Amino acid sequence: MRSLRNTIIGSSITALACALPMACDPATPPPTPSATAASSLPKNLFVMQQPAGAVGVLEARKQAKAGQRVAIIGRIGGSVSPFVSNRAVFTLVDASLKTCAEMGDDAHCPTPADYCCEERSSLAKALASVAIVDRSGKPLAIALDSEGSLKPLMLIAVEGTLQPTEGGVFSVNADHIYKIPNDPLASKIK
Repeated sequence: MRSLRNTIIGSSITALACALPMACDPATPPPTPSATAASSLPKNLFVMQQPAGAVGVLEARKQAKAGQRVAIIGRIGGSVSPFVSNRAVFTLVDASLKTCAEMGDDAHCPTPADYCCEERSSLAKALASVAIVDRSGKPLAIALDSEGSLKPLMLIAVEGTLQPTEGGVFSVNADHIYKIPNDPLASKIK
């Protein structure tokens, strides 16, 4: 019994000794991962006005050429996990495609953001890859899904530059993101 009590006291003292320097430090406490991510995103990334001339992903894929400025509208989705882990990259699906949640088949599909009720070939043609990049053109090392500003199935408009790609990939480096208000699927977004 005495040994257990000594172990608990010793562990408590060690924990307190480790915590005291942080508690006494006048500097701001270490930020949470989500606060770090939010502060690392460009300050003008999220805008309050929809980009002019924004079109669906399908329409943009028909018209746009690499290097052009584009403005596209779609839902974050296209896979079970539409966000790339630890990178500011996600996929956007043309809003004309329907999720199982919109089809009234919630029980069929536990992750409606994967668009499992759509034909895979139709989904592939309606996808855009969106990246938020640094000055050198590399995606920021931020997990957008844990950052909290964006969620699967969210309806957004993205403005940026279409990147040269191979194999039919449609990839946009985003400068601005607009969260479309009054989204009918908003209640289903977790």
